Amino acid sequence: MKLTLREIFFLSRPRFWMYVLGTFLVGVIASGNLFLYDASTTLLLIAFGIFFSLPANVFIYGVNDIYDYQTDIHNDKKTKYESVLKLEKHRSLWTIIVLLLLPFAPLLLSVNVPTKLALVVFLFTGLFYSATPIRAKSKPPLDVLFSAIIYVSPALVGFFITGNTHIQWLAVLGGLIWAFGMQTYSAVPDIEADKKAGVNTLAIMLGEKKALWFCLLAYLISASIGFYYVGFIAILFGIVYIVIVLLSIYNSSKLFKYYTYFPLINVITGAVLFFYLFFKEIL
Repeated sequence: MKLTLREIFFLSRPRFWMYVLGTFLVGVIASGNLFLYDASTTLLLIAFGIFFSLPANVFIYGVNDIYDYQTDIHNDKKTKYESVLKLEKHRSLWTIIVLLLLPFAPLLLSVNVPTKLALVVFLFTGLFYSATPIRAKSKPPLDVLFSAIIYVSPALVGFFITGNTHIQWLAVLGGLIWAFGMQTYSAVPDIEADKKAGVNTLAIMLGEKKALWFCLLAYLISASIGFYYVGFIAILFGIVYIVIVLLSIYNSSKLFKYYTYFPLINVITGAVLFFYLFFKEIL
């Protein structure tokens, strides 16, 4: 059974696009002034910007929908807030994923080795976070590690494309720890559905309360690392995320409601960080 264009668009989770496209853009601007790159670099940045929009997100979430089918049918978050992809459409989705990724394959010949490596890491973790035989999402703590790498590696792609290879690995670690918190928080509403489907996660292993405290600690550490690089703005971001987690801890009946705010919060904080770095570079 074929997928409609509307189905393809919405299974890519448009509200989540900025999780990979946004980190890609942050990596680009962290590398230097956008207006100083030559034409070939600019074209590569545009091409990869397109890649990290619809194609990359169909890849990530399409593979996830295929391998999570048995979990999703038991998950209120999927049946009410999102949607469950019908089993008979899985084969068509594989074809669409391949067709969306193939046009970007020649770009690998045009980028430096660090960019190639970062892109391979993104594709590997994006696939095997959900797919067998690894299926990292059911093997804590690989679930949070793979998920974090999926969302941070696009920043490395954006940074390395520009030719800058002098990366601040402490900043990368801060990004990974922030993503640990984001992944674990998003897994808390799935605890019961994952248990029914026999899927293990760090959130299940810790339990709801401890998982939320883990998120709070992750945001506290990442904000502290961020402060070293961007100053007080990182503390403001940390306060926002910590408040959301504290509200979830002390008002667990509204946890799912708080969860639905996360995409907007992430887009706003990501945009603020991008423009902060942008004006810092050009002024």
